[in-house]
Amino acid sequence: MNGVLHRDQLREMGDSETPLENEDEVHIGIDDEGGGGPMNRLLRVYREQAKGTGDCPPATVLDVEHHIDIGDAVPILMKRRRHAQQEDVVVETNVMKMLAAGVIEEGNGAWGFPVVLVRKKDGEIRFCVDYTALNKITSKDVYTIPRIDETLEASGSAAYLRL
Repeated sequence: MNGVLHRDQLREMGDSETPLENEDEVHIGIDDEGGGGPMNRLLRVYREQAKGTGDCPPATVLDVEHHIDIGDAVPILMKRRRHAQQEDVVVETNVMKMLAAGVIEEGNGAWGFPVVLVRKKDGEIRFCVDYTALNKITSKDVYTIPRIDETLEASGSAAYLRL
C-alpha cells in the first residue's frame, strides 16, 4: 500500500478503536490526537501481529517461509555445548516458552546448532543459537548500497521516498 492511510481505510480493515493492552507504552512520533494517531490505529487493526507473549518475542501469524541457499552442502549437526546445571534450567525454560509461543517447533531434522547463553550487562541471560557454521556455507546475496548523496539529490523536496 502506497500513499496516505485514511481513517475510513483503517475502519474497513478491522477494529481501530479498541485500545491495545499496553497502548500507554507506545510512543510513535508526534501524536497531537492524544493516543489516536494513525500509527496507533494501525497497530490496533493489526494487534494480532504485534501481540507479544511476555518476554518471548511474538511468533509470526503470517504464512511466510524463508529459504537459505546452501548450494550442495550437506546438513550440519553440531554437538550440544555443555552448560552448568543452572544454565540447563535457563535453556529448558526458554525452549518451553518459545514452544508455547509458537516461535519454534519440535523437529528431528538433520540440522542442529548449539545454544549459547550470553550474559547481558544487566546480568540477565540472553538465549542465542550459534549459526556460524551455517553462515560459512550460505550463499551471500549481493545488494549494492545506494549512495546517500544521489539518494538525497533524487528525493528533492518529496514528502515520501520509496527506495
